[in-house]
Amino acid sequence: MSNFLHRVNPFYKVVVVAGLATGLTFVHSFTINMWIFAITVLLFLLGTKPDTWWRALKISIPLVMVGFSIFMSGLVWGDETARFGTVTVSSAQSGLNMLSRFFSFTGFGLLLSLTTDSFDLVKAMQKNGKLPRKFAYGMMAAVNMIPLMVSEYKDARLAFAVRGTRTGPLSPKVLFSMLVNCFRWSEMLATAMHSRGFHED
Repeated sequence: MSNFLHRVNPFYKVVVVAGLATGLTFVHSFTINMWIFAITVLLFLLGTKPDTWWRALKISIPLVMVGFSIFMSGLVWGDETARFGTVTVSSAQSGLNMLSRFFSFTGFGLLLSLTTDSFDLVKAMQKNGKLPRKFAYGMMAAVNMIPLMVSEYKDARLAFAVRGTRTGPLSPKVLFSMLVNCFRWSEMLATAMHSRGFHED
């Protein structure tokens, strides 16, 4: 299988996707939405390797559930002239339009996020998009902090488990502990950037 989508300049990829997505916001057509989604899926299958397909499949499972809830919302509330909860042809069309719209934007998002490396994107934004150096450096630092935040979250949950304290995925105790260290890292990062000459003056 080809891997050409990964080799496309990330800056131009973002410009094209952002332009198409912006244009799509003004179009309310089930047919056009499904055609765009089909094209993004075809490009994804032709331009990426099978391991990327599996990553997309894992991400798509919760997205399908979200899409179903959006369709049901349109099905129940899509017809303003009908009684609440009444399914009509108009409400079914509204639900399908909302679902196709969600899938078309999802196709753009998956196509861009799974075929673009964060570091390559920032470098391309600086080189081709003329992004100021200090903003590029700050974006690089933020991207580097994401794995640290995930690791700190896991460490905080493990520390509470060792103490015998049960915590949920969104426990305030875990999140507070993680955020304290994140603030400390941000201060260290700001100091490092200032020492490297990345300041307003």
